[in-house]
Amino acid sequence: MTELEKFQLVNTCNTCKELEDAIILIGQENDGMLQGRTHSFNAESMAKCVEPIVNNAMWPNYLTRSYGIRQQALYLKYYLNL
Repeated sequence: MTELEKFQLVNTCNTCKELEDAIILIGQENDGMLQGRTHSFNAESMAKCVEPIVNNAMWPNYLTRSYGIRQQALYLKYYLNL
């Protein structure tokens, strides 16, 4: 999967489940890890944070900004909680 395809995959997520699956899929290419700016994140652990973040139970900083993951979670947070 190219870098552009990863961004496109994340940007097409319209539910928490879709974003969780996208995070895991992207992580599978790198032994279950996603590289952030300063350290690596476990994709499975990060995927578990999506729903609590969207439901205001966790801070968005638990998600990496890579591939627009944090941005998409914030989009879902405001879009789903209107």
